[in-house]
Amino acid sequence: MIVRSYTGRTMGEALEKVRNDLGDNALIIETRSLRTPGLLGSRSGYEVVASSAPDDSPAPAPKPAPAATDWRQDLIGELRRPGQAAGLQNAQDDRHLGDELAAIRRQLARLSLGQHTPTASLGEELTTCLEAGDLPPELIAECDQALQRAGDRLKPGQRQEFLARFLAHNTPVAGAIDWNGCRHLMVVGPTGVGKTTSIAKLAGDLVLRQRRRVALVTIDTYRVGASDQLQAYAELLDAPFAVAHTPAKLKEILASLHDCDNVFIDTAGRNPRDEARLQELRGYCRQVPGLQVMLAAPATCGRSEFAGIVERFSTLPIEHAILTKLDENLAAGRLLGCLRRHRLPLNYVTTGQEVPHDFHAADPLELARMVFTPEMCAA
Repeated sequence: MIVRSYTGRTMGEALEKVRNDLGDNALIIETRSLRTPGLLGSRSGYEVVASSAPDDSPAPAPKPAPAATDWRQDLIGELRRPGQAAGLQNAQDDRHLGDELAAIRRQLARLSLGQHTPTASLGEELTTCLEAGDLPPELIAECDQALQRAGDRLKPGQRQEFLARFLAHNTPVAGAIDWNGCRHLMVVGPTGVGKTTSIAKLAGDLVLRQRRRVALVTIDTYRVGASDQLQAYAELLDAPFAVAHTPAKLKEILASLHDCDNVFIDTAGRNPRDEARLQELRGYCRQVPGLQVMLAAPATCGRSEFAGIVERFSTLPIEHAILTKLDENLAAGRLLGCLRRHRLPLNYVTTGQEVPHDFHAADPLELARMVFTPEMCAA
């Protein structure tokens, strides 16, 4: 067997060299990108390691890998598996060649993160579905291990639901709030997340479904018309409304609303990097004993943005959380990863703008099943 290395400015150029030298039955062993320094800047290209294979014999089966192998050995085993042998196809079959290269790129992406291939039990279809939902590699690996432990006890049609329940079991969700133990709730979060609308939905549910007496208060004196919006909701609910300009005024207002079962306090959207504004919110929390804080975070943000929101607002005594815009989320796997990493005490999710509807208590199984929707798996 001949093993050689070929380079080219593009992957197609390198593969053409392989085909010209070793023929259409060559075996791809490894592919990687190259970056070569030069006087005019670095140049990029690709390297393909390939070997010859007899036309009348199948590709050799991989030898069992030892417990500690490097990523190149893992890649060789992946590419030589039955049904995934990377034999070069006819030059005209561009679609098939593109599929092979896409599979190689996915595998290299996994390996670049230091993860061994997770497709041993998941298979390519489920792995691609989880990756399309942006589920973190470590959770994909855990799903693979869970399927491996389940073994033949699972029928093919049960695999997705099994994984959904596995992910749900590992997603921290606090569930609906006990409103008897939460009289004063202040909702905080970044700008544009939907805090005022979320308060209207929570208050509307308590008034219309649980027959509780609520009041709405705002400390948002920055946005033009912000108090008008909350006041309009208060009038619809026949609930008292007030504006607090200072922490002392908020304490005074809450004392005057002692006959209300629950009081919701709206805040101005805060840039998580604006330390002065966050310090102002901490002043309100210190001034009012027993005040509980709910963080509103959008289900649509990326990992780094989500981490920034949680990190900055964690200087407040966060006891509850609500995810907004769940209906706009296009990466349910990423959302599950964020919830698990930051261990938010998630209580509710919102799924639209309609008040008092389009919200419900958070259900971990519902969130996990979103990873396997046709839209996610077809991405």
